[in-house]
Amino acid sequence: MKYFGKFVAFAAASIFAMGAFAQDDLHDAIDAGDLATAKTLVKKGKFEDIYCGKLTPSEAVEVYEKVFKKNPEESFANCPTQFAYGYGQEACSNRKAADACNEVISLLLLDAETGNTKAIDALESVIRAALRVKEYAKPVKMMADTSIWVPCPKKGRARNDCMEECFIQAHNMNDAAREESCEKKPARFVEDTSVLVPRPSPLYENLRKGLVEGYWKSPKNVAHRYATMLQTSARTLSLPDSVVINDAYLENWADKHKAAGTPLPGSELFRFCASWQPKIDEMLAAKGFETRCPVFEEFTDPRDGQKYKVREIGGKKWFVENLNFDMKGASNCYDREDDNCKVYGRLYTQGAAMEACPEGTHLSTDEDWKALETLAGGANVAAEKLRSNGGDDYAFTALFGGYANKTMNSVILGEGAYFWTEKRLSDGRGLARSMFNTENAVTSMPVEKEFWLSVRCVVNDK
Repeated sequence: MKYFGKFVAFAAASIFAMGAFAQDDLHDAIDAGDLATAKTLVKKGKFEDIYCGKLTPSEAVEVYEKVFKKNPEESFANCPTQFAYGYGQEACSNRKAADACNEVISLLLLDAETGNTKAIDALESVIRAALRVKEYAKPVKMMADTSIWVPCPKKGRARNDCMEECFIQAHNMNDAAREESCEKKPARFVEDTSVLVPRPSPLYENLRKGLVEGYWKSPKNVAHRYATMLQTSARTLSLPDSVVINDAYLENWADKHKAAGTPLPGSELFRFCASWQPKIDEMLAAKGFETRCPVFEEFTDPRDGQKYKVREIGGKKWFVENLNFDMKGASNCYDREDDNCKVYGRLYTQGAAMEACPEGTHLSTDEDWKALETLAGGANVAAEKLRSNGGDDYAFTALFGGYANKTMNSVILGEGAYFWTEKRLSDGRGLARSMFNTENAVTSMPVEKEFWLSVRCVVNDK
């Protein structure tokens, strides 16, 4: 018997070791990009955990499709990005995968809010799939802590004791109505108990909140995509008219400010203008407003034909978009994703930034920024009037394109904006400006000149 026990222990250890070796083999295959071996190992079940490494979404689906279908929650937990982008639509078509679908929606809402067009594309397809699944719309029952009146037993001594307790509790609580009902409908008040209560569908609640917030928080150039999602899902999600951005919303918005005699908020106006111009100007004229959408000049970069909006702010003609000129080897997209460049422009080292602006313009200088900050009320409050999700009084539309360090590790997309100036400091660093999506200050800060930041150009004075 002693030897049998040792044999069982040895066998169990051997099986565990084989599993560990198999998992190592899967990791090695995926890290090496050997999809054929990875698919074979997964097909034979020779793995313990789902591992995606640096697989693209389509590659992850190629390796794990059956696993994703069978274990959607575990799959998302281990490969959130690959699962959401590669398998999100399929998961959200599965009536038994509500939790995984909700996780997918949360991830895509977060990514889409930064202006990531791939995330918006994926979110649109996921929403279409999810809203077709009737089970997702049903309320869910959840335990909730509460205090309630519990009906007394229908007869016997227990009822009499309970009735007496009902009178005492109601009297102590000064609840006259309850006290009157104690004789015919006695009940005992129970504190700090848990009961099952119906709650609205978490998935639907997630979409209601996420789409509305996304419209107002996303960069202006993608806000119309959110407006469309709100419009197409309004009926299914039971969205009130007060949050669905459409023609009726715009009319009511203008009428409210007209009746109150209040100016049209710049941040809201510019967001509407970005989506519905010239309709906005036509509506404002018909209602007797003098205010119009901001007028921009256009600068065409002769090097690549890209066009940039230019606006005169305080006597300076600023690019009100981040530069997106591709300087081979000296500029990059956030996370090296081309879609990020389309929204946020490219990132540059300070040396590259000094040469990046097209002929007839220059990299915004420290003095240019100081003048802009003064115009906007001082550096401590200027961001509120300059950032895309603030007042944006001058249509400067600062976008939160993040930055990358020396090794091109990209961080805080959608949260922070960093812009180079021309100024170099005595310690070898460069001077930059930063602002954040929840703060009002524009900060002047030293940055390692090998870091990658955004660039705003200013047209040269004639």
